Amino acid sequence: MAIFGPLTSPKKELRKIDLGDADIMMELLEELAIATATYDWIKTNQPHHPEAKEIQEQAHEVFDDLVGIMKGEIKDDRINRHSDWKGEDLIEHLEKGEGKKSEFIIEETLARFIDAFIEFSHQTDENGAPLSRLKYYGFMSGWAHYLAGLAPDETPPKGE
Repeated sequence: MAIFGPLTSPKKELRKIDLGDADIMMELLEELAIATATYDWIKTNQPHHPEAKEIQEQAHEVFDDLVGIMKGEIKDDRINRHSDWKGEDLIEHLEKGEGKKSEFIIEETLARFIDAFIEFSHQTDENGAPLSRLKYYGFMSGWAHYLAGLAPDETPPKGE
């Protein structure tokens, strides 16, 4: 035993994926944002990087997994089977919020999120410094609440 206790800590029990939970949705969006922003940076700054193809594939994989979860097509123990905020309910919500009917509304909305995130990540404040953590949290929280069906007026984020 180490002076300050054991060197290992107990495993943390991960919460089940519930798309109607804004905190879970934010975690999913952050995973998507990290994967796509990494690929965006590689594509822009080091397109011949030896792992560029793998990074691109990982970004597509994360996107496809999230779409599958949102459509209710992925059966996995990590997903809360009792939550009904997926599939048709989510599609109907997004069609209303996005103002259009589309068989690819989930993919289109997530692509809009990615575009908005990439644009947001390049913004700076009036002094040229990166945007604050508070602004980041506001941006991500707005998207998470919208996609979780919890935005107060169901208005989709506009990008800010």
